[in-house]
Amino acid sequence: MLDILGVGDAIVDKIIVFDETDPVMQKILPVKGLFFIATPEEHSYLREKPSLADYAGGSAANTIRNMALLGAKAGFIGKAGCDREGDFFEASLTEYNVQSYLIQTSQDKTGCSVVMVHQDKDRTQCARPCAANLLETAEVTDELLKNTKSILTEGYMINRRPDLVEEVILRAKFFGAKVYLTLSDVHCVQNKKELILKLLPKMDILFGNEYEFEALQVAPDMLKDVLCVKTCGAKGVEIFSKNENYFFQAPLLDTIQNTNGAGDGFAAGFLLGLHQNFDFETCALKGHFVAQEVLKTNLSYLPKDFVKKA
Repeated sequence: MLDILGVGDAIVDKIIVFDETDPVMQKILPVKGLFFIATPEEHSYLREKPSLADYAGGSAANTIRNMALLGAKAGFIGKAGCDREGDFFEASLTEYNVQSYLIQTSQDKTGCSVVMVHQDKDRTQCARPCAANLLETAEVTDELLKNTKSILTEGYMINRRPDLVEEVILRAKFFGAKVYLTLSDVHCVQNKKELILKLLPKMDILFGNEYEFEALQVAPDMLKDVLCVKTCGAKGVEIFSKNENYFFQAPLLDTIQNTNGAGDGFAAGFLLGLHQNFDFETCALKGHFVAQEVLKTNLSYLPKDFVKKA
């Protein structure tokens, strides 16, 4: 029996240098320092550029890696290509003691997020899910859902595959699993706000940052038994439901290497605390601890040689 199963995107982050002399890259770039949607042709062009480094990513997968590294019995299901990146993503799961249910397909490439690093160290990012979009509802089997205590899925997936996410959530609840959703991005919330609110009664925990919750505009009387965990950056975290409201400050952090994955890290620490039956304050401390350890690295999750327990 798994403690938690991640259902999400199998994505590889590719870090490249933004070449100021490349006219094609200049034409592709819309606004420096932001996330943008590239066409398949633009994305392929950027993807073929020499890589500074490759990192396995995916929001739900990041959280699952952290939890498995810290002792949870965790699994992940998603879809990747039959390519080098797919093998790389698979290895990132097994290296972190994640039970892998990754499905590799020859129908498309592994999803990739290209991160362009500028001369001033600012970053511009674009992603295409590619094979991650091809996960079928039937591939998230009843047997898998029967054998996990909880599932975690992500706003990126609910934005593109609302049919899959809705059915998986309903089946997971039918089999008695708890359901956790991380909102992922303001645009995901705006695009699928109606469905997210519809599924709220089936959720146990909703994660997001202050901007994502603002976009959702969830009223207290809509929450029922849902626990909302709203991260507020360096300020701390607000935890609330229909009848409860808490705020816990974040410990000070002097050094930040990279902000990617900090929210996923917080979710990992918080959920680990809940699974260990700690109170909300301790869960928040564990969440901040994992998030801050991620902030100190170039990864979007804890390094695999990390040994200190959250």
